[in-house]
Amino acid sequence: MLEQTVDVTRLEGFVRYTRGIVRARLVLVALFVGLLVIYTPMRMTVFGLVELCVYGALFLATEVAQRHPDPITAFRRLRWQSIALVFLLSINACALAVKIRLIGQPIMRVEAALLAICVLLFAALRVHTGKISYLTAVAPPVATLLWIGFDRHTPLAANHYGAAMLLFVVAVLTATWRQQTTDRALAQALRDLARKNADLTEAVAEAKAASRAKSDLLAVASHEIRTPLNAVLGFAHALRRDTFLTPIQADLAQGVIEGGAQLTRLLDTVLDLTRVQAGQAALNPTAVDLRRLIRTVVRVWSAHAQAVGVLLSFEDADPGLAYGVLADEAKLEQTLVNLVSNGLKASPSGGAVTVRLAGMVKDQTLTALVEVRDSGALVPLEDRPRMFGAFEQTERGRSLGGSGLGLSICAANLALMGGEIGVEDVSEDEVQSGKAARRGAVFWFAFEAPVLAAPAAESATEASVAAPVRVLAAEDNPANRRVLAALLAASPVELVFAEDGARAVDAWRAEAFDLVLMDVNMPVMDGVAAVARIRQLETSAAEPRPRTPIWMLTANVFDDDVARYRADGADGVLRKPIDTVALFALLAQVAEAKAGVQRRVTA
Repeated sequence: MLEQTVDVTRLEGFVRYTRGIVRARLVLVALFVGLLVIYTPMRMTVFGLVELCVYGALFLATEVAQRHPDPITAFRRLRWQSIALVFLLSINACALAVKIRLIGQPIMRVEAALLAICVLLFAALRVHTGKISYLTAVAPPVATLLWIGFDRHTPLAANHYGAAMLLFVVAVLTATWRQQTTDRALAQALRDLARKNADLTEAVAEAKAASRAKSDLLAVASHEIRTPLNAVLGFAHALRRDTFLTPIQADLAQGVIEGGAQLTRLLDTVLDLTRVQAGQAALNPTAVDLRRLIRTVVRVWSAHAQAVGVLLSFEDADPGLAYGVLADEAKLEQTLVNLVSNGLKASPSGGAVTVRLAGMVKDQTLTALVEVRDSGALVPLEDRPRMFGAFEQTERGRSLGGSGLGLSICAANLALMGGEIGVEDVSEDEVQSGKAARRGAVFWFAFEAPVLAAPAAESATEASVAAPVRVLAAEDNPANRRVLAALLAASPVELVFAEDGARAVDAWRAEAFDLVLMDVNMPVMDGVAAVARIRQLETSAAEPRPRTPIWMLTANVFDDDVARYRADGADGVLRKPIDTVALFALLAQVAEAKAGVQRRVTA
């Protein structure tokens, strides 16, 4: 209905309305002129021809208004033109009705009244366009009908014809005047709806701009955080390989590596929130040792627990069960970290938080149950159903200063894995048996995952580089250059550094390299442009060269970024912070390929 309604308070709607009226009446007026030509003298036919001409002028006025450059001025001008032309149409038709009435025959009185009634009904439609237009249109036919209906020679009490005419006129005017109020309200509703639609469109555009700004901010934050984190983890990896470390020092270095790896996974999860909000979140299954993952989280958070006076411990309910599964390690870790963090916040000094792991294997599927028990406040029954909703704040959540997002993210993770999450009270038996320091809450989650044929390895080992390789590393950050140098110091790798993309291209042209590690964000020439330039020079007729493996070493690791790197000629991507296992695997692969080429040349 709304799309069929015309807003006559605007130029477009007024033109559509006027043209519709003109088209509909031109046919009727043409038929009426034909009847006049057949049955009346020529002086009567002139009135019909005038009527046709005025309707043509009204249609022409709408054409002129549509072509006017200023819609407001065009609307005002067309409105007054239509008032004048419709008034002329009404006067002309009423004049014809008067001429018919003056013929004097009784039947002519009826015909004149019928013509005036038609004019009144048509004129009453002007109520849609405004009060002035309505009054000027209906005034001539009203006066004509009253003149036809009332005869001065007939007493008013005996003039039933005149009384009926008066009643008809009053009924038409009353109905159409009330219709005017309804039409005005409808026009106002249309304007309000159009305004709200415009506001909604603007809000959608602002939301899209905000989403783009958020994505840009996340990309910048990802790069800026990964750059120093790369230095921390790189130096920790180099330090761990030092054979002169004491066991305590080696353990501390391992703790730095584990904490940095956990921070990297948390950063990946934050970047993944954009996909969750867009409904594009997906699992990334990898080999996970669930027991080792929980021990690592407990170890990383033990220092914080000790600082706040809370005992954080791990309880293995099934020590003989292997927990090597195929699951999304980042989402499991994020869920566990959220629950441990909330438990430490909720527990008072002197309390305890226990992470308990239990499981059962059936048909090569592990059903795992992880519980985080704290010594904090109980969760009322009425709050439990809404604890895991986004931005839902319970009394316990407000007391901990939460935002209402942590548990909702946990619930989203478990839903994606096909698992469950919930909360219960620590039982009285556990308190009495000493398993719990005091009454508190038990947050738990359970899920199923395929069991691996072999348990997940405790830690992946770095491959050895069997033959010397020459590596060109384009990196503008001094700390990252030191990290690479420290990591590769004990390996048969000759490193040549370039501080920007242009210098990297010059170095590649001057010497032969077995591998190029290319950063992305660099001054003078960025890494993507440098890769494209090297690929162009490799195929040029002037200086053709064998294809050199080029891997991007960057903190910009969004999916569309990786696709762009590969499209411009990169063979692969190493992400920052540097995954030393992946780096040495690549170096070993390059060394093996180089050795194979040398063997073939020797043969």
